[in-house]
Amino acid sequence: MCRVLAYLGLPTPLESLLYATDASLARQAYSPRMMASFVNLAGFGFAAWDDATVHPEEPFVYRVTTLPTHDQNLRALAHKLVPGCVLAHVRGVVEGAPVVVSQQNTHPFRFDDAHVALAHNGHLREFARMRFDLQKHVRPELARRVEGNTDSEWLYVLVLSQLRDPLGKPSVEELATAVVRTLEIVRDLRGRHGITTASPVNLFVTTGVSLIVTRFSFDHGWYPPDDPLLELDLAYVTLWYTFGGEFKEHAGDWAMRGADVASSLLVASEPITSDTSTWLEVPEYSLLAASRGDGTVVSELHDLEV
Repeated sequence: MCRVLAYLGLPTPLESLLYATDASLARQAYSPRMMASFVNLAGFGFAAWDDATVHPEEPFVYRVTTLPTHDQNLRALAHKLVPGCVLAHVRGVVEGAPVVVSQQNTHPFRFDDAHVALAHNGHLREFARMRFDLQKHVRPELARRVEGNTDSEWLYVLVLSQLRDPLGKPSVEELATAVVRTLEIVRDLRGRHGITTASPVNLFVTTGVSLIVTRFSFDHGWYPPDDPLLELDLAYVTLWYTFGGEFKEHAGDWAMRGADVASSLLVASEPITSDTSTWLEVPEYSLLAASRGDGTVVSELHDLEV
């Protein structure tokens, strides 16, 4: 499965999140600890909101099909950017599986005039069977803008279609409601088409100020007897978070420090530090909602009853 990272909080060097730690997102592209059966070599991308730049409400978006470990342009950008919100994604594929590796299929997804970006860790199995019915729940003007062939991009336009203004900047509450409604629509369509194969849907959705993350799976644990993923036990992909004052290094160890005031939140498919003592696992069937402002981050965990 893919590896995803979302950060919300005090401005922090992008380099610290992508490269500096001993289990950084770049390292997870070729050596993930919690999903070693997958090869995360199908593209990399990030969206980063930096308040110190021109037009701070617009993120810097970078998406390529190359590996982050060998991308000198990415390293140079990561060395300069100090964003308050980051959504980064390494696209993973099953070895030998037929996939289209292209910039259009690389996460995160964000239309140029939209305020919402989305990345997905998971796989909607048998998506082709429900795709045309799914389009009935997507605004036509958004459906026409889909460029790739992934289930994730369709989830993106489905989320946007649940907002009062698809191109506006929703509150954290409206964004959470749109994400839940998206899962409900997919659940109903899967039932209508008799799709019961396990399909994890860990969604990362952000406006740069608000962040919604889900740990969710449809039909967790059920695979057809001849399914190639049956032996990999990947129905429920992992998700972890850590929060505190600032994510920084001390005596060679990286961690969230200064926990008296919650100023920063870091969520990832797996911890980006080898020392996981300051990380908490997001419970199964949960939604994490967070928003930043005035040097603090307010976050809440909710049960997902979909």
